[in-house]
Amino acid sequence: MTDELAIPILLYHKLGRPPRGARVAGHYVSPDLFRRHLSYLKRAGYESVSLPSLARRDARFPSRPVAITFDDGYRCVYEHALAVLQEAGFRATIFMVANAIGGLNAWEQASGDVCEPMLSLAQMREMSAAGIEFGSHTLSHPHLTALPLAEAAREVTESRAALEEALGAPCLSFAYPYGDWDPRVRGLVAEAGYVAACSTRRACATAGDDPLALPRINIRRYNVLARFRYKLWRARRR
Repeated sequence: MTDELAIPILLYHKLGRPPRGARVAGHYVSPDLFRRHLSYLKRAGYESVSLPSLARRDARFPSRPVAITFDDGYRCVYEHALAVLQEAGFRATIFMVANAIGGLNAWEQASGDVCEPMLSLAQMREMSAAGIEFGSHTLSHPHLTALPLAEAAREVTESRAALEEALGAPCLSFAYPYGDWDPRVRGLVAEAGYVAACSTRRACATAGDDPLALPRINIRRYNVLARFRYKLWRARRR
């Protein structure tokens, strides 16, 4: 990555209409709005890049690179995003909660949120074959800084191993649940062999950023196209 590049890393969670009782309705971006986001990116000349290539400072980037990420691994991403990404010619990274494959969002339900089905292994394999990268979002989506060191290490390392075994592909990217990390947790991520890790700090990624603490731009349901464009513009100036 050359010094002058400021690369937006977009953070999505769920696609669809927020159900009654959803605690964070903003996480639900409508499929139509998501399609409009991608259409704008394509018209504006953006091309998607992988997080490992971004972290490695790959000099052969397109002139307007973008990285698209989804946290947690909800089934609605398969239902509403895969075809749209393929039509637009974009790739994406899904940070999967490894113990939730084929299950439910237990960590959200524990805090009183609504039930959401997660990706099945068959859906993940189909998406991986279509060029979607899967990164780790730990085993169970905990606050890593609140855990004893050994337990935090297990969440970081065993989730990578589980995803690699399930998909038969390298798992090189990581996202800190809740954006919760500190130097100790970052060290665990480095020791586990990840080459890129995403935080929730709001900015574009630049050459000076720590590849294991990359910033992202949080995209929410009320980010209509004008707001979406403004977020990209503003992030470049942080």
